[in-house]
Order: sequence, then C-alpha cells, then structure tokens
Amino acid sequence: MIKTAIKYFSALTLGLALFWACEPCEDCGPDNAYPYFNLSILNKTSLDTLNEYKTRLTAEIKTINTALDNPENAPVVDSLNNLKEIKGDSLTLINAIIKTTNNKIISIASINGETNLFENKNGGDSLRKFKIPINTNQTESEYVFQIEFADTTHQLKIRYELSDTVINNKITKSAKHLEVIEHQFDSLRGPFGCRSISECISNELEIYVEI
Repeated sequence: MIKTAIKYFSALTLGLALFWACEPCEDCGPDNAYPYFNLSILNKTSLDTLNEYKTRLTAEIKTINTALDNPENAPVVDSLNNLKEIKGDSLTLINAIIKTTNNKIISIASINGETNLFENKNGGDSLRKFKIPINTNQTESEYVFQIEFADTTHQLKIRYELSDTVINNKITKSAKHLEVIEHQFDSLRGPFGCRSISECISNELEIYVEI
C-alpha cells in the first residue's frame, strides 16, 4: 500500500511543482474557450485512503517508541531506530500527499475521450480549477470526465440559455441560467460565484465536485 502511495505521490509532486506558477484560473485552459464554466475537484476517495495510511503509520511509530523505552530492547535499539526513521519518512510523505490533495490540485486525463486539454504556465496539466467549454450549438452540454488516479469515469450534464455577446472584439456566445441537471460525482455543489446566479454568465460560475 505504501508503494502505491509513493507512486501516487511522485506523480502529484511533479504536478505540484508545475502548479506553483498557476493562479487560479488564467491557466485553467483552454484560453479561447467561450463560454465555459469553472470546475474544481477534490479526490475525497484518495484523501480517505491517505488518512488511513496516516493513522496506521502514526500507530506503528507509537509502538516503536514504546519498544525503545523498554530497556529489554537495548540489543535491538539500532534496528528500532532505523525502522522508526523509515516509518517517519513514510509519514512525512503521506502528509505531503494529503496537503496536495486537500489543495484540490488535480489533473483531468480526458473529457469525452479527448486528452491534453489543459496546461498550466509551466507546461503541466495539474490545476486547482478548470475552464470547461460549453457547447454553443445547443442548450445542454454533457461531459464524461476521466480524472487522473480515479478508477471510474464521472458524468456531468448541464443546461443553460445562450445569447450573443462580444469578447475581444469578436462575436461569440455567452451562457446564463446555468444549472446542473445530472451528475455521477460523489458530491456536487454549485454553480456559485456571484450573487445573482440566474443573471451571471457561466464564465463567472464555479461547480465543485468530489470523487
């Protein structure tokens, strides 16, 4: 299990390193996506598993400390200290992964089968928030998300009203009255982001989900 966590952490560490220069939605990409809505994701399943790792490692370190306090274990003190160091390093690793996961830094592997949709300033794809393009040819959009490190895909369907607008001297579409009509996430909140949701354009709105 620790090997799995280490593998997970290695990928997340790379994503985290690439993310530091990203704030917060100018790099949600793609830049020319109009209209869009903002999506943030928490991998709650991984977080629960990581907390289980943390609890187990903390208990194991406590057991080792108890053994070190016992004079009868003097002949194996070096071995116990080495084991404590290994467990301590693993706990530090797990705590770092938990922090990264809590920050909702994540990668979307694909949407509706399309990959390489997102990029941060340093060329990575790990972000805290994503601009999800809206289909301007109809008043509903449906998405199938494959989240990195998730075992299953997650479906989301939204409804909205379209109207013409001008952005950067170009005629395009804006979406209002955005609402979620169907989803397969463990939890979903939103849309939110401004006071009068019905009057906000979708670009101002955010949907928060947990997997």
